[in-house]
Amino acid sequence: MALPMTLDETRVKQFDVILVTGDAYVDHPSWGVAMIGRCLESAGYSVGIIAQPDWEDVDAFRVLGRPRLFFGVTAGNMDSCVNKFTASRKIRRSDAYSPGGKPGLRPDRATIPYTSKVKQAYKGVPVVIGGVEASLRRFAHFDFWQEKMRRSILLDAKADLLVYGMAEITAVEIAKKLDSGEGVEGCRGLNGVSYALGAKGHLPEGVEVIELPTFEECKRNPKAFNDATRILYQESNPHCGRILVQRDGSRRIVQNPAALPLSTDEFDRAYEQPFTYKPHPSYRAPIPALETVNNSVTVNRGCSGGCSFCALTIHQGKDVYSRSEDSVVREVNLMKSRRGFKGIISDLGGPTANMYHMNCTNETANKMCRRVSCLHPVRCKWYGTDHKPYMRLLKRVRNLPGIRKVYINSGIRYDLASTDPEFVEVLTKHHVQGQLSVAPEHASDNALMQMKKPGIGYFTEFMERFEKANKEAGKEQFLVPYFQCAHPGVGPEETIELALYMKQHKLRPRQVQMFMPTPATIATAIWHSGYDVFGGKPVYVAKGGMERSRQRALLFYWKREEWPHVREALIKWRRQDLIGTKKNSLVPPGPSYGAWERRGKKGGARKRGGSRGMIVERATAAEEADSTWELG
Repeated sequence: MALPMTLDETRVKQFDVILVTGDAYVDHPSWGVAMIGRCLESAGYSVGIIAQPDWEDVDAFRVLGRPRLFFGVTAGNMDSCVNKFTASRKIRRSDAYSPGGKPGLRPDRATIPYTSKVKQAYKGVPVVIGGVEASLRRFAHFDFWQEKMRRSILLDAKADLLVYGMAEITAVEIAKKLDSGEGVEGCRGLNGVSYALGAKGHLPEGVEVIELPTFEECKRNPKAFNDATRILYQESNPHCGRILVQRDGSRRIVQNPAALPLSTDEFDRAYEQPFTYKPHPSYRAPIPALETVNNSVTVNRGCSGGCSFCALTIHQGKDVYSRSEDSVVREVNLMKSRRGFKGIISDLGGPTANMYHMNCTNETANKMCRRVSCLHPVRCKWYGTDHKPYMRLLKRVRNLPGIRKVYINSGIRYDLASTDPEFVEVLTKHHVQGQLSVAPEHASDNALMQMKKPGIGYFTEFMERFEKANKEAGKEQFLVPYFQCAHPGVGPEETIELALYMKQHKLRPRQVQMFMPTPATIATAIWHSGYDVFGGKPVYVAKGGMERSRQRALLFYWKREEWPHVREALIKWRRQDLIGTKKNSLVPPGPSYGAWERRGKKGGARKRGGSRGMIVERATAAEEADSTWELG
């Protein structure tokens, strides 16, 4: 049975913990609230779920009564603003985490109004906030949707504790401490926890504390915000990270070191809770997000790549931790008994599938490492790149009785794939569903350096190996590359370089990611400040709808409907030499106008409204498709 959402579904008179979420409740390990709820339940605590409550009605937060220990509040599996808006600040037409994809069932920055209503409903009950939104907004952060610096969400929400990162162990530890009568103050020593102190509060004694630039300094000086971002990343190693403090007026935000990654045994136990893998029975409409993960199995977490635009490093951590083969096989065997299962596993992976059981091979070095990425600018000599554990797992699962196909649809790190002579061949022969998605992101060395991605030569080599393996296997399969525009460091020259690379290699992506500055990422700090976070050098930043639109148009140079927009960009960038009928031309001669212009009846151009007007516009189907990768 799923965890209860009403009192009629349980025999307990009072729940120990009540979890409030901005998502529809699906009892699946990919839903954070389900994972935390099941881990608390396995530790002996009763748990109730309030999903997508009416944030303007305090009674919606009273439906399960007063919890004995605490309320846990999360905006859901995504930051609520990323969930609602595209990279062009247009409102998405659907919400994959709501019944029937219905939008508008959660507020912006949902953690804040949810916490406010919980405190209004039951005074004195501890409130613990967590999930992606709280985790990424735990210190002063730049909010792209309001174009301003916001203070820690702890202060805006007035929560008692914030749990950042993956919280299975920490949530149980908080419950145990509160159950023993220690109170909220007794939880402040836990790793993976952040909290607010007043002017009279005392910092921990006998430990090293690092002061971040204050909120006021970050708000006044973007370079100070860069400093805060750099320190946050350099102190993210749970083995050597120090306590961080940021002042905000008379108050202070205190962050303890990150929680240790789960051991393989702990990871196995977390994923082998009695999940039903279904939406709560009260829902009558399907939850679209479930369709993409329903027949998938998570085998690892964390990512050692440290890409500038990705929040994984600061949320899940740089250390990769993986499940055992036996645990994965047990889940697959359970999957075979589910109604409607046809023997096809859609994905056997994680944030980066081929990082399964890849770790630092030097324990001493790992415990003092402050690198943001194990792979950039060069791969660390201690980083293990052995693909054999993953290939053994794939072989074992695909040979199970009743399993017809095992596909990989999560990320593949192609620079790591280059270290193994067999992996691409095994992948191509057994685990590609007609097309394989990979994310080179760009072709320009300048752009890739700012993104902290490998050089384009690795992707070119991967393409060649993939094509060769397909021929040897007698298969016709395709690579689907993801490219990104408008990222810090990407200007006209870099965009043209990418378009020419795409033409040279006959690449025609169906989707292009327009960079979205999400809270806490390195790229967002660069976007806001215009300076490199680590080197301090100026970085070109494409701001404003016109410049971002030009970059996007150029990556669809091969689409006839984009030709006028491509011509406009090339003329603006003084690269008319690429307009013509020559071999190296991107588009033929013709009319030119910007994507932000509407064509009048007489052929004249009329500009659309400014950036404020964009916020209330609905995204078109094409814009939704172009920004799909934001949900990944």
